Amino acid sequence: MTPDAELSGYAEVRAMYQVDVEGTPWQLVERVRPSFEIQTGPRVRAVGVVEGFLAQGRDTSDEVYDFLQGTEVGDRLDEFCTPAVNYSFDDIHDYLTVERLYVDFTGERVDIRVGRQAVNWGSALVFHPTDLYNEVIASEPWRERTGVNAVRANIALGEHSITALATMDDDLSAFEAAGANDDGADEDVGEGFPKYEDLPVSVAVKGTVRAAQTDFSVVANYRPDGDYFVGGDFRGTLGVGWWVEGGWHGEAEAPEVVAGIDYSFPWGDRFYLAAEYRYDGTGEADPDAYDYSTRSTTMEMPYTCEFATFGQDDNGEEADPRVTLGQHYVDGTVNVMFLDNYGISTTAIANVADGTGLLVPDVSMLVGERVAVHVGAQIPFGEEGEFVPPDELFEVAVGDATLDLSGFVPAATLNAWARYSF
Repeated sequence: MTPDAELSGYAEVRAMYQVDVEGTPWQLVERVRPSFEIQTGPRVRAVGVVEGFLAQGRDTSDEVYDFLQGTEVGDRLDEFCTPAVNYSFDDIHDYLTVERLYVDFTGERVDIRVGRQAVNWGSALVFHPTDLYNEVIASEPWRERTGVNAVRANIALGEHSITALATMDDDLSAFEAAGANDDGADEDVGEGFPKYEDLPVSVAVKGTVRAAQTDFSVVANYRPDGDYFVGGDFRGTLGVGWWVEGGWHGEAEAPEVVAGIDYSFPWGDRFYLAAEYRYDGTGEADPDAYDYSTRSTTMEMPYTCEFATFGQDDNGEEADPRVTLGQHYVDGTVNVMFLDNYGISTTAIANVADGTGLLVPDVSMLVGERVAVHVGAQIPFGEEGEFVPPDELFEVAVGDATLDLSGFVPAATLNAWARYSF
């Protein structure tokens, strides 16, 4: 068989404007994401996806640097802070990344995928308790899920199935630490190999049975550090679509459950409604107890400062980033399609305890068969809480001065983007 190759993908331009922030408020991002697929045989194919991007305008790290330098303690920052070695774009990996690179082997009953791939488990729309790599991307409709280094086997048993997964983290610093420090090495394996509990890997299994127009799935995953999750994911139709997804987080010793319903009305091209409730026992019940320093972020800071505890626990150690801080959440989605090429959608996420939330509207238009244009926003709402942090949170003491960093939290973010698919 002669190998059959195919090239597809897209090019995208995205403009963003952050409302009421310090420094440059706008940013322009250009992305190109080609996908290469080679069918080397009737049962074997290889897929690679790379992404290249450039950005102009606002870089929050640079804005923080300029702000700190311009304060009354700017010329004495070295007394309190250590400049970061690298916090901005200075390497090819900052502009070009390999997002997918895997090989598929397709059998009569068993399919195997080896390499960097998307892993997406769970039926819920916004939060996914059963997902190994839980990402909340509802606020960023242009973004794809992050690739995971994994080996996945899917076994088909008629209408039922079993999926087994073994993954390796991107962070391989445990191997570096084991090579540099004998205390971090496994004595039975030798220098350079970390102890079992430090291995950056995980294993998971998902079994699904389909009966009475319902999918019943049991999910479990485990990490060598002792953390584990066991739970289930159930989805069916009873006049309306419904799902219940959740389970028990072993390390946190707490449950997490999401339940939701959806329905498509026969109005226009499409009128879709969905609503969910989420309980996260790993979060704080009292909003006054929220630890905002654990909120996940992709922003790199220009300084490491004693007063900057973002991402650290009470002992100054690196904290596990959290997607949310509380326990009770509701979210809803409305999606309307009309005249074939136009759409309006809105997703809202709200913290029940403190009344704050995030509204993500999006208006889309198809231009021909290959171009999609979107205009949208990310709008926090509420008085004060998780999605609208209190002002005093951004007042930090530096020597004998107090700095207000609240200007780096936008009141809203406006975005417009166009994508050409090829």
